[in-house]
Amino acid sequence: MGENKHIKELDDFSKKYIKDIDTEKLSPEFTSELMKKIQVLNVYKVQPFTPLISKKVWFLIGLLLVAILSIPFNSNEESILSVPELDVTFLNKFQLSNLIESVSISNTTFSIICLFGLMIFIQFIYLKKYFESRIH
Repeated sequence: MGENKHIKELDDFSKKYIKDIDTEKLSPEFTSELMKKIQVLNVYKVQPFTPLISKKVWFLIGLLLVAILSIPFNSNEESILSVPELDVTFLNKFQLSNLIESVSISNTTFSIICLFGLMIFIQFIYLKKYFESRIH
């Protein structure tokens, strides 16, 4: 009950002072003047459009796609890139030979995995330099 009385007193107090406050009269050109000021501020903030992916990067992506499509998908064809065969004879000591021998990866898949790893490595280097330049 005491809380409601306190709220009622605050309400009466605020109503009394709100009635005493004079309302300001705005000039007839207030809106147009405000819009002019906003336009002036926006002119300074406008930056030229820069694409997210530059033309050089699109060119490299195109070359990468051509390189991937030129790698043959059949093992009978000769490939541009020779993928070395892995020597895993040391794994016989671990008795995992049955598991390893049952897994087979095609040359195309191996090439794509290597390319993906290389691109992630390049991104790490690029992003590291980018964020270091932003800090300093």
